[in-house]
Amino acid sequence: MTEFFYQILLFFYNNLAFQNLGLAIIEISVITRIVTHPLTKQQLVQARKMREIQPKINALKVKHKGDNQALSQAQLALFKEHGVNPAGGCLPAIIPLVILIGLSGAVQHAFASNGDINAQFLIWDLSKPDTINVTGIPFALPGLLVIATAASQYFYSKLVMPTPPKVRKEDKPAEKEEKQDFMASFAEAQSSMMWMFPLLFLYIGTQWAAALPLYWTVTSVVSIAQHWQINRTSPKTS
Repeated sequence: MTEFFYQILLFFYNNLAFQNLGLAIIEISVITRIVTHPLTKQQLVQARKMREIQPKINALKVKHKGDNQALSQAQLALFKEHGVNPAGGCLPAIIPLVILIGLSGAVQHAFASNGDINAQFLIWDLSKPDTINVTGIPFALPGLLVIATAASQYFYSKLVMPTPPKVRKEDKPAEKEEKQDFMASFAEAQSSMMWMFPLLFLYIGTQWAAALPLYWTVTSVVSIAQHWQINRTSPKTS
């Protein structure tokens, strides 16, 4: 896989990026998001439908409490009625990670085997980790690019996080209790998920060559723009 991504990286570097590694990585990231846009749109539409029918799902849980088989059948019928596929939409999330892994090996191979690669992009040497060394601190601090990676991942996680069902005045007592229990557990899980990946990238970003935080930052920013555009233009389900 390393050789495959290395050849792709070289193609962009030599033919489309004016022998600028940073520009080549940006182009790979943007083109990947454009190519996978139909899958991303499908994923977001499915997620929106799931949010919109969540009150009905909660009502079914109350109605069929203690009967998992009846609940499962009722949920499947509800999903079919509204055209929802709960298992769909995983591919757009996996593709950027696969490319990140492939680029990791490709970048290392490029710097090890090709001394002519221009690693300078703006203020960064993309062959080295983007870190800041401060006197008196025994470890390297994340640089601007790594911080941008963590920040963009945080905002992306916040954007795609599902909205919990709201408690309404007309809800029955059992429905209100279930929604309140769900919202309590949801808030805890949401907080953990929103911070886990940004903090992970903040740490491992200091171990990577700066080329990889650059790729992930651009991927996250383009993904945020795609989500905003799709959510703004896609019609709601009835």
